[in-house]
Amino acid sequence: MEKYLYFRAATAAANEDDDDTGSLVYPVSHLLGMCSGTAAADGTVTDDDNALSLFLKPVKLVAGAEADSIENADTIVLACAQYGQKDVMKNIVAAINGGPHGTGFITICDNGAGGTADRIEGVTGMTSVVVNEPAD
Repeated sequence: MEKYLYFRAATAAANEDDDDTGSLVYPVSHLLGMCSGTAAADGTVTDDDNALSLFLKPVKLVAGAEADSIENADTIVLACAQYGQKDVMKNIVAAINGGPHGTGFITICDNGAGGTADRIEGVTGMTSVVVNEPAD
């Protein structure tokens, strides 16, 4: 059974309606990798001692880029404690490989409407989500 990673940056129900803050679900197989720092839409990563960037195969394809290439990756930046990136990476991998996940649904970060947050241990929030847009 495929497992799925869930992300939600919105803190208010009224912001649930878009791909920048609303709910996003990716199959675990779409996780390309993680690195310390804050990734930008162009793929550059800046030093950030309390952030972790996740790269995922996109939910929408961008024309001219390979589906599983880093040039086409969606990026999600998680906030964590200063120098806490390794612990968060370990917790994400443990959640993916652990169980039981009866539904196959793993919440990485849900900032929650009304202040009801649900996150992997060590994650303090989401600072940005870049879902690549298909070229016109």
